[in-house]
Amino acid sequence: MPAYLFDLDNTMYPADAGITEALEHRMNDYVARISGLPIDQAKSLRQHYFERYGTTLRGLQTHHEVDVESYLADVHNIDAAQYISPNLTLVSHLESCGYPWGVFTNSPLEHATSILRKLGFNALNFPIVDIRAMQFHPKPHPDAYQIALEIMSSSAHDAVLFEDTLHNLSYAKAIGMQTVYISHAASPDIIPPYVDHCFSDITVAVAHLII
Repeated sequence: MPAYLFDLDNTMYPADAGITEALEHRMNDYVARISGLPIDQAKSLRQHYFERYGTTLRGLQTHHEVDVESYLADVHNIDAAQYISPNLTLVSHLESCGYPWGVFTNSPLEHATSILRKLGFNALNFPIVDIRAMQFHPKPHPDAYQIALEIMSSSAHDAVLFEDTLHNLSYAKAIGMQTVYISHAASPDIIPPYVDHCFSDITVAVAHLII
């Protein structure tokens, strides 16, 4: 039986919703406070950490003495209702699909829960593999995928990952998962060979591949 894993941010809701920008703004401020750098330099440092380590937090853990829980609470202190609306079609598709599925996110559980409830998932009776569950090894770290597959009781060859970040899909494909790219562009110029399916809308992707 297949198992379906869904990235959260910019995958379960449109990338232009504004949540990423709100989070990045708070991350930039946090990095500026921790590093003492001006905001423009702090922004560059945050981006460097993200590109090198997969998350800003991992970079801060590696190079600065940060309180992880304080960081997570500070950065994710946003009101999701300002940015996203319920997607009851997606909720209906997934809650009735009959296959195991879960959320696989570099964000903390509190953020994931807030987003999912705003989308209309009220029961939350599915696994949420968050950054703590990954032992703070973010995607695309191999340990993150191993932990997610163990939580889903699935092998890589039986699992499908829906994700908007290509380098996370690249590793998924390398270990045998099927890959679904949720592109921010309606018609992306280049679709890498490690992408099995490409959609610009998660609801359409689920309708085509699961229902």
